[in-house]
Amino acid sequence: MSQYYEVAGRPVWNPGQQTSLLFLGQVRVYESLLAVSSGFGPMESDECPIDPAVFEEFVNTLLDWYDRIGSRVLGSLVEGFLAALLALAERIGTEVRWPGRGERSWVPRVRGRAAELLPSMTP
Repeated sequence: MSQYYEVAGRPVWNPGQQTSLLFLGQVRVYESLLAVSSGFGPMESDECPIDPAVFEEFVNTLLDWYDRIGSRVLGSLVEGFLAALLALAERIGTEVRWPGRGERSWVPRVRGRAAELLPSMTP
């Protein structure tokens, strides 16, 4: 069984139920941590609407927050989710604002992981 993430009624991702449950649970954790809405609506009848403008702000707020943390352990917990989120952002057409405060070693790593995930994130 799978679930659908949609923008204006158009499917942008169709993960399996367990993947979706974990992903959406992490979205809610970061909403709470950052005190910002994610743009993901409720999952109802296996469909979750995404508001692209709110989603864009969420993605960029998370990137900015991640750029400021210094913990390797926290980084390892965040990067997998961030890669999936950025792959979804690519599917939606989100304008991603990468941190511009100098060279960041994590940026190519996360970009690479997102690019690897993108073919798996079918609508």
